[in-house]
Amino acid sequence: MVPVVQLFARDVPELAFPEGMDILQLVWCPLIHPRDQACAALPKLYWRSEADVLAAGVLRDIPAPREGEYEEEFMPSPCTVSPTPVVEYPNWDLPRELGQTLQPRIEELEERFSMEYTLLACALQNKVGGYPAWNQSPDWPVCDRGHRMEHLLSVTPEEDLDMVMGDLGGIYIFLCRQCPELPYAHRYDC
Repeated sequence: MVPVVQLFARDVPELAFPEGMDILQLVWCPLIHPRDQACAALPKLYWRSEADVLAAGVLRDIPAPREGEYEEEFMPSPCTVSPTPVVEYPNWDLPRELGQTLQPRIEELEERFSMEYTLLACALQNKVGGYPAWNQSPDWPVCDRGHRMEHLLSVTPEEDLDMVMGDLGGIYIFLCRQCPELPYAHRYDC
């Protein structure tokens, strides 16, 4: 497992942390797992308390697998993040009538800026919350109780991370806040 993202509650006040937790950590196995639906890196999500983490001791070195024990495209480079709030205007998943109403406006924007609407209206970078900037048709996971999960994180192939991840897609992490155990799922969108 390699570290991918660590967020402190103080740095992302928009993100609701479980009670008593103030660190969110995402790690993943950087091997391709053919049995996994995503057939990509296999993520694990941890909610922790900073006090408990500090009491247990902090690692001096970043864990890294040995050469040959990983897929290069799923190995992030160490970096820092500076969260910035943004408003997104997705065009996928809209109610049918609203989508039909907005389609001429979307086409006008694409023509005016010579750019695909998603590039104009959605944050395609690594992000917390917001809307997954799907490359493929949306594939929202549901938990075992049938609740549609919310988008929690996007990890995308950005320059800072030096990752490619397929055809420049991303791994999206989803969370069900309706269930007390906070189940999560992921999708690989390339």
